[in-house]
Amino acid sequence: MEEAYRQARKRGEQGRRRAISQSEHPYLTDLDSLVAQLPCGQRENIGLRDIPLEMVVGTVTKGRQSAFSCNFMPLLPWNTEFARKWSNLYDIQISEGYRDPIIVTEFMHRFYVQEGNKRVSVMKYYEAMSIPGSVTRIVPRRSEDKENKIYYEFLDFYDLTGVNYLWFSQLGRFRAMDQAVN
Repeated sequence: MEEAYRQARKRGEQGRRRAISQSEHPYLTDLDSLVAQLPCGQRENIGLRDIPLEMVVGTVTKGRQSAFSCNFMPLLPWNTEFARKWSNLYDIQISEGYRDPIIVTEFMHRFYVQEGNKRVSVMKYYEAMSIPGSVTRIVPRRSEDKENKIYYEFLDFYDLTGVNYLWFSQLGRFRAMDQAVN
């Protein structure tokens, strides 16, 4: 338990140093700051979904931001309540697995954790592929921005297939995939 936390924290420090050396933000992105600058449309309750962990990139609020490096590994010292809770969640995952889904907000095909940051961290430490989560989606207003147009293609594709783990960087790819499948 203590050893796992120490290894995860070591990965966190490595991730933080790598980000700083590449002039990137070394901590988790917080969604509140991100959407405060953008015109957003509606919120949709998507329900319980399997969320690809590689698409979990941040936290909803700033409060948890500096406890984790940008790779979701912990940064706080071992002698903290945070470390003990992380370690307890690690033990639970080993012995019985998690029962409760995390709570996330999806924005532009990325997921931000409202509840369950430490569970995500433990699962990323395990290099798991996905985690169950209760998802609320914030839909941005339509624009002429390429990423926005791709995202709206994704939304149409998602409505038809329920597939959330694909992403394309070029316009028209989701439509082509839909036609190939149907």
